[in-house]
Amino acid sequence: MNEKRIHFLSGLPRTGSTLLGSLLNQNPHVYVSPTSPLYPLLNSTNEEFNVLNLQYTFDQKGISDKVYRSLVDAFYPQDREFPIVFDKHRGWPKHVDAIREFIDQEPRIVCTVRPIAEIIASYITLADRDPDNFIDAHLKRDGQEVTNEARAFLLWSFYLKVPYECMIIGLKMHPESLLLIEYDQLAFEPERAMQRVYDFCGMEPFEHNFEDIENSCAEAKDEAWGLKDLHAIRSTVCKTSVDPLEYLPRAAIDYFSQFDLREVSWA
Repeated sequence: MNEKRIHFLSGLPRTGSTLLGSLLNQNPHVYVSPTSPLYPLLNSTNEEFNVLNLQYTFDQKGISDKVYRSLVDAFYPQDREFPIVFDKHRGWPKHVDAIREFIDQEPRIVCTVRPIAEIIASYITLADRDPDNFIDAHLKRDGQEVTNEARAFLLWSFYLKVPYECMIIGLKMHPESLLLIEYDQLAFEPERAMQRVYDFCGMEPFEHNFEDIENSCAEAKDEAWGLKDLHAIRSTVCKTSVDPLEYLPRAAIDYFSQFDLREVSWA
């Protein structure tokens, strides 16, 4: 292993990114972060520079470039223990050009995906077990009745649509920089899914353990996300989702299906 490589883990919520990150972390040469503040920090810094440039006279391009690079190095210095890093955040696919300029000339963003109706059903199963969940709290603040259909459209409009649109931008502008890993492939063909990640990122092969998995990508501040067990995973790779028809009417499932992302669509 020579120079540090920084890759990216992204995708839609409830699609297996915590599982994929935990599997990658089995490799002693790899570090996968929990959801990282690097992306929002870079984004907010860029917005602040744009505001400052309206009033102050300074070399915005030269100084901002140095600041962006120093922020990345503060998170992942060249002398860090792990030569391969995956920074996790759902906003990365939207900013391939920025990654090329400040981090890596060949961006590699691994994105986990899953049918939208399955994602929503997965959220609802967790919400049913957590009376203080953020979904129902949001509906109540808006004066809406708490029903599964209302939950579904709230989740799509406020919590899924933004990362979905980030991925669409990345897939349309830079499809060569994104790899879609479907939840079903990760659950039923984990060896194949991991091989695709390794090939995409140019990493040397590693034999992963799919039956005794440690959740090394758990969020230390998981309660801040407003839903218990949001980033919990099972110790063995398997599919645990329920049939969306148990929670949603067929019309809603048909509506959400138009937004499903699959690898074949972007090959």
